[in-house]
Amino acid sequence: MAVQVAVLAIQLGVILVAARFFGMMASKVKVPPVMGELLTGILLGPYCLGSLSLGLSPFEHGLFPLIAHQSVPMDTKLYSIATLGSILLLFVSGLETDVRTFFKYSVVGTVVGIGGVLCSFFCGAAVGCMLGWQFMDPRTLFLGILCTATSVGISARILSEHKAMGSPEGVTIMAAAVIDDVLGIVCLAVVVGLAGVNLNGGRMSWGAIAWISVKSFGIWLGVTAIGLLLSRRIAGFLKLFKSSRVFAVIAFGLSLILAGLFEQAGLAMIVGAFVMGLSLSKTDIAFKIRDKLDPICNFLVPVFFVVMGMLVDVRVLKDPQVLTIGLLFSAMAIIGKVVGCFFPALLMNFNLVGSLRIGVGMVPRCEVVLIIAGIAATSMMKNPALEKCSAAVGNLPQVVPIFDSKLFGVAIIMTLVTALLAPPLLDMALSIRKKGIRREVPDATEITTDFSFPNEAITLSVLNTILDLFTHDGFMHSLYSKGIRVIQFRRENTQFSLQIKHTTLAFTSNAADVPLIKAAVYEAIVELHQSLSDLRQLATPENIRNELFIKAEEAKPTNRETALLSKVISTDNIIVGLKGATKEEVFRELLDTIDSHCHLHDKTLCSRDLLEREREMSTYQGDGIAMPHARTTGTEKFISAIGIKPEGIPYDDDSDNRAQIVILSLCPRYESGPYLQFIAQIAKVLSDKDKRQALISAKDAQEVKEIITRKA
Repeated sequence: MAVQVAVLAIQLGVILVAARFFGMMASKVKVPPVMGELLTGILLGPYCLGSLSLGLSPFEHGLFPLIAHQSVPMDTKLYSIATLGSILLLFVSGLETDVRTFFKYSVVGTVVGIGGVLCSFFCGAAVGCMLGWQFMDPRTLFLGILCTATSVGISARILSEHKAMGSPEGVTIMAAAVIDDVLGIVCLAVVVGLAGVNLNGGRMSWGAIAWISVKSFGIWLGVTAIGLLLSRRIAGFLKLFKSSRVFAVIAFGLSLILAGLFEQAGLAMIVGAFVMGLSLSKTDIAFKIRDKLDPICNFLVPVFFVVMGMLVDVRVLKDPQVLTIGLLFSAMAIIGKVVGCFFPALLMNFNLVGSLRIGVGMVPRCEVVLIIAGIAATSMMKNPALEKCSAAVGNLPQVVPIFDSKLFGVAIIMTLVTALLAPPLLDMALSIRKKGIRREVPDATEITTDFSFPNEAITLSVLNTILDLFTHDGFMHSLYSKGIRVIQFRRENTQFSLQIKHTTLAFTSNAADVPLIKAAVYEAIVELHQSLSDLRQLATPENIRNELFIKAEEAKPTNRETALLSKVISTDNIIVGLKGATKEEVFRELLDTIDSHCHLHDKTLCSRDLLEREREMSTYQGDGIAMPHARTTGTEKFISAIGIKPEGIPYDDDSDNRAQIVILSLCPRYESGPYLQFIAQIAKVLSDKDKRQALISAKDAQEVKEIITRKA
């Protein structure tokens, strides 16, 4: 037993390290990380590197050996852990479903979603019929179901990058994707039930199909309705445990129980997990549950995708027939979604451009397809060869998996093709500068309340104070971190959202909640005003700045600090002999140099943020040194430039200060970078009078860098 546990620990460790590495590599080439995790499984699987002997016990047959004569070709303990990952994934997907938005766009989303499901199902099933199988053959039905699901994660990521999540097309895509997943999961339950009828010797009568369909829809709808009605009671029960970490784990435990009950009732476990997540999605603790389960997701979900990749028999991918069928299946899957969603959208107030965006946005498949393919690979049906070779029945297995290695390979090919093609296709559709709807339809039930502030720094300060105020008032909100632009707030029956638009905070709420929002913003401003008043009494910025340079004289730069300066400062961004005669001209000259070598995201925005920072307080440090700097969204990485002008430039309008050494620094507002370290370390260097004089007398950029990065 100890040896088996040790082997499992090593296997999981290898999976997690490799999955993270390949996921990171996938992100760098603008591919969903799940594709990297899937590739990890293919490479490490029993059909590839996993079966290579390591020459050590107990790995004589490889780290992930091929195990024949069972439903999955690997260690069942590892597959069981992966199954937990699929349950957690669907539970979290249910939690992330916005029930309010879902019902708000339910009509359009339902019409588009049903159109996409029907058309893509028949397109997928058509491939099975082309292969000579009957329409009611479980293999044909599973091919149809594989085409129905849309990857909400991939669609959301693409829409977010284009800032189109809140557009009519974006909301419709998300609502339709949820409908697709729900209908796909329910259809999965029906097909699994049909396979069970076939396996147990029953006849595939329309009565049996109707009963399975009614039972599947009835159980799903009934439990979902009960879950939504009792959601607040369930949330109240979970809140009794006080700690969010504890009630998040208990919520996941409830999803496991419901998943097991659904499996016993003849439905897939993931259906039960999704229902539990959907039931809790409208409660105020949904945000906390998702937040606290994130570490578990980071462990279990990658394991699931890697194990799904391990089921791929790479040998069949060499088969021209598998590649041909896979590409045909991919084409039919794309056509099914685009056509099936395009025409319903065209009938629902969308024009040609908007309908095209919706159709293309529904193309990607990923998580749910892999889950369904995994279920098909482990679900059994009667061996079709028994009917064709009755004389040799004794030599043939009575039952076989619904999906063999070849069909599983076809499913993987379809997943890869749609996930890789969707981003560029949707990018092209969203790049068309034209509205996607024929006429605007305002929402009379919601009101948008905007609050604008002078700059982004003040906006973020007000935002953080508002988050604290609402938290103390019993509200829970969705996770806020760098780059997040929409935050959801909930407390019992009250819910509203906040969108961050540079220097504006836009609240969307019911009219009854507007006074609450205004009161929170007012209190946040008052609290910040009081804090700033207290800060002014503590010390003036000028004194703090002087202290920085006085104390810097007491320490010499270390090797680590000079290494950082050497890394940040590039000779390409050093100008010896500035041409600018004013502060603004010098800023522009240094920004042009940075942009020519490092390509700023938005040079105009960088200039504006620098000047705004300068208006707050001069960055002239004395002794001919100026250190203009700013946090800005105009750059994607920390960068600096240095300019030297021996005769100096007038730096402040109301003084005789002249800057001979100008060190300009830009730090991305929402990314990490050695911003404070750089300022502190350059202050140490410039506190040395001899070095300052040497910089002013330097002949070229290389000499400037050598002076700054020299330790002594």
